[in-house]
Amino acid sequence: MPKGLLPLSSYPCLFFALLFTGSCFHKKEQQQAPVYTGLAILKEFDKSRTFDTTSDATAPMYFRPVKIDVFYPSAEKPARPPLTYGQLLDQYEQRINYKTPIDSCRRTSQALAASIAEYLHVENAFKILGYKMDIYDSLQWPVRRSPLIIYAAGMNGSSWENPILFDSLAKRGYVVAAISSVGKYPGYMTAPIDLDEQVRDILFTRQTMSALPFIDTSRIGLLSWSLGGSSATKAAMANQDFKALLSFDGTEIHYYGTDTAWDTWYTQNRQIPPFDPGQITTPYLYLSSEHPAVFDSVYLLPRYMRSKHNYFLKLNKSIHEDFSSIVTIAKAVSPELIDIDSARHSMVCSLAGVFFDEYLKPLDEQEPPTVSTRGYINQLLTDRPASFDTTYPHR
Repeated sequence: MPKGLLPLSSYPCLFFALLFTGSCFHKKEQQQAPVYTGLAILKEFDKSRTFDTTSDATAPMYFRPVKIDVFYPSAEKPARPPLTYGQLLDQYEQRINYKTPIDSCRRTSQALAASIAEYLHVENAFKILGYKMDIYDSLQWPVRRSPLIIYAAGMNGSSWENPILFDSLAKRGYVVAAISSVGKYPGYMTAPIDLDEQVRDILFTRQTMSALPFIDTSRIGLLSWSLGGSSATKAAMANQDFKALLSFDGTEIHYYGTDTAWDTWYTQNRQIPPFDPGQITTPYLYLSSEHPAVFDSVYLLPRYMRSKHNYFLKLNKSIHEDFSSIVTIAKAVSPELIDIDSARHSMVCSLAGVFFDEYLKPLDEQEPPTVSTRGYINQLLTDRPASFDTTYPHR
């Protein structure tokens, strides 16, 4: 835990693990003083919900575990080496059971790294585990009130999906609270009702983080990837106090006719409240990968929103895996890989910073030159018109 703070109150499916690959760099902004990224793990329980009802009601795991990985800006110069990617992966196994032995955590981390290496043709999986992040354990908390971004992970995912992105946002002055996607007991998302638990995790995280003195509760945004997009948009429907909503290829936009199983999932998801897109008035940015040109129909959630600031940008020839940090790490440890494009997610990180700066920071706190989200997107279209598309999919 960071200095000066007291604590507040099995094996993953490799199929889903392989969904969460991508790349991202951040460009360090000029600062008057160096800013370092700290990481704190808050192991919380939402006592308004039960989890393992087979255990004794006095046992901690009887209540809903909500593990919050907090990435934050710190002025303290690190005295210890940065965390490795393997150390972040070690946290994944404790998202359900906080008392999982470290040996078990490391076995899971090694299995995940081996699967990533095989999928991306990285020769040595231990290079992935040993990759040094620019993130440090137990740094001092921020000395000033900071805007908060709550990150909803993809299906059965966790903060290991996007640590380089979180680092880039922390260096811009944001606190990022990343939550895992843990469904109903025993903790793996397999049905739409599991998604409802992640929505409630988001709202619980908002309440928990708002109790910290360095959080500016008037400036809280939502960030998500993949299935986390459905959770984040539902959270925005349930609570209109969120000030910005950014989705990386989220499942809230669904293309019927391309996958029967997901068609069924999405139809059921729409029947679980809240599901009223008209309740979303917050600025919204959706970044999309390439999707099949032919589909039966599409349910495009933004069409029904009342937000006056909606943005849609498709990265042509991109894939779903371009919205995570893992491909960047793979490229860094194996530069000889020629089929990995790190540039796409470098842009994604920059655009995320521009978007949140516009809607979560007052003008006097934005770093010059101030660029609007619309201006950034227009510049991308001018510089590389074949690489991007702002046309909403329709049928």
